[in-house]
Amino acid sequence: LAPGACGQSVYAAMPPGDPPLRASGLGPSPMLGGAVGSHEEAERRCRAVLAQLPPMEGSVKYRRAWSIEEALEQHQCLMKQHELQSSIGHNHVMVRKLQAEFARLASVEATASVRQALDATARAAAGGAAGGPAAKAMTAAIAHAEESARKLRRALHLCATEELRAAEKARRMEEEIEKSNREMVVLREAIDDVAQGGGPVVVGMQHPDGTAVGSSASAQGERKYFYCSDCKVGGHGQRFCLYLLQRPNWRVYPSEKWFEDKNGQTSHCPLGRFGVDFADETYFSRIAMHIKGRIWLEDKRKLCEFVGDLMPLTFVIKDQQWVGPPPPSEAPGAPPMPWFVKETDRNWGTSVTCCARPEECLGLSRPNATYVVQKHIADPLLYYNGEKCHIKFYTLLIGCADGVTWKLYTYKDGYLSISPKAWSPEDLSKETQVTIIRTKRINDWPHWEEVYPKCKAGVQEVIRRAAAEGKLQGRNKIQFEIISADYIVTANKDVFLLEFNTGPVLKDADDSPDVHDAGMVNGAMHLVEPFEGGNEDLWDFVFECKGVPPAEQTAADALDDG
Repeated sequence: LAPGACGQSVYAAMPPGDPPLRASGLGPSPMLGGAVGSHEEAERRCRAVLAQLPPMEGSVKYRRAWSIEEALEQHQCLMKQHELQSSIGHNHVMVRKLQAEFARLASVEATASVRQALDATARAAAGGAAGGPAAKAMTAAIAHAEESARKLRRALHLCATEELRAAEKARRMEEEIEKSNREMVVLREAIDDVAQGGGPVVVGMQHPDGTAVGSSASAQGERKYFYCSDCKVGGHGQRFCLYLLQRPNWRVYPSEKWFEDKNGQTSHCPLGRFGVDFADETYFSRIAMHIKGRIWLEDKRKLCEFVGDLMPLTFVIKDQQWVGPPPPSEAPGAPPMPWFVKETDRNWGTSVTCCARPEECLGLSRPNATYVVQKHIADPLLYYNGEKCHIKFYTLLIGCADGVTWKLYTYKDGYLSISPKAWSPEDLSKETQVTIIRTKRINDWPHWEEVYPKCKAGVQEVIRRAAAEGKLQGRNKIQFEIISADYIVTANKDVFLLEFNTGPVLKDADDSPDVHDAGMVNGAMHLVEPFEGGNEDLWDFVFECKGVPPAEQTAADALDDG
């Protein structure tokens, strides 16, 4: 075999000063720990070295960066990974080439042994001693040569495979580096464009030089790109950015540290404190992702103050005392029914406890906390095997930029949250009484067609009252929120509103390919910020109403609202 059978001679891959191996008496090899006395020993040492080498598996992959610092740090990590993994790959290939060279030398020696056996067999045949020891030696030499050839083919295959793996790994790492390079170029272009006036007009904020932003974008003309920033506020801000970035004319505008409060909490803003089209820091965003006045929906006590007739009968505990009349004592012999004690400002069932009688509710409360207390509805509609269930009903509320108009949409699909155990009023365990997790899609539930219009009408009435009473407050910019409403249904198909969640669970296709909310989120973003090629998905327009006009705001007021 030619020395370059594995791509190049093994000697070319050896460190400088490592003498070539010889067929007779294997020379020393620093990589294998000194002199090796046999091919078997050399093979054993190669295997030991391979076992100790780190794998060619880099853990750093390109991820979208939201700030200049993140982009630079990621680029450095990718470059360092490329350097280390390339070195590891080179070492893997080098050892495989050594293995192939040892196998070649062993094959050469085996071939020589066959020749020697042939000569011995010929001499024995000439002397009239055909067969015997010479024939046996010939058979053994041939078998050894065949085994050596098999090992050589395997070593060459492993060597070629390792070279391909190393090359493919290098190619993938270079692709990740190229993504990072492109991202830094795009970030630089975004910074330049916004600094030169290519960003949006965000009414209510000030320019970095302290001058007020105008009230109209009419003087801007048509823009080529729109910008979003992740200011690390939390919630669904980054998720909404990612959906907007699926559009061809949206770009990331980097964020930076804004300030740090006395508790060490860091706030971020778009770089240079410029306004962008969408950010989770409302002050800097043309589109606000939080409804002003949302507290009237998410706080259970406030909610029952103006739509208590749509909810189960509700009582309030504050600082371990009843606010208003306490629930009446139940008559002796009354059938058991659970009572729920819920903290007003917490969701996800984390603060819900159950008891059997209203007299026990105060004992479940803590000082300096506020709770709503509700009795379980009578005769609940149960799932197929008798499990308790409730509806996760999704709504989209949009406050228009005029500060007065409100638009409500409801989603024609949703989820059922189903208890893992059959329901019993005597069983006060959380897994029986408190349904939290989205269990399944609701579209094949046989009662959905009848129940959906009732849930829709209930949410409509909540928003109508909240807008008319000024609880929902308009802004001088568009604002929106995806909100889930929890509904429980009775056996005769009446529905009761339990609560709203202004930060509901949303799943993306990348994380949950089988059941996700990508269509719902994309449809909502299209309704908020329409674009060519978008669609409303299953969002159902409910109604439009007028609220109380907002008061005039200064830039400082807008900052406080954000």
